[in-house]
Amino acid sequence: MTRVSATEFKNNIGTFSDAAMQEPVIITSHQRDRLVLMSAEEYRRLTDSSAATLTDERKRQIRERANYHRDTIIELAQR
Repeated sequence: MTRVSATEFKNNIGTFSDAAMQEPVIITSHQRDRLVLMSAEEYRRLTDSSAATLTDERKRQIRERANYHRDTIIELAQR
């Protein structure tokens, strides 16, 4: 997981935007987590509400994505 200050992000936005296509990038301000940059595809996956009920396939996808981001989720929850 990538963690970067807001100033460093501003000065290297292209680099960190590219990195966010692979994994979330946490942007800090005054040494505190403020924002998380992620790909639009990942955002859509996390916020997809098109299905009224969760199918078995959707449940599998959610488990898969949660496992993929497990370390990030745990670290953010501990803050």
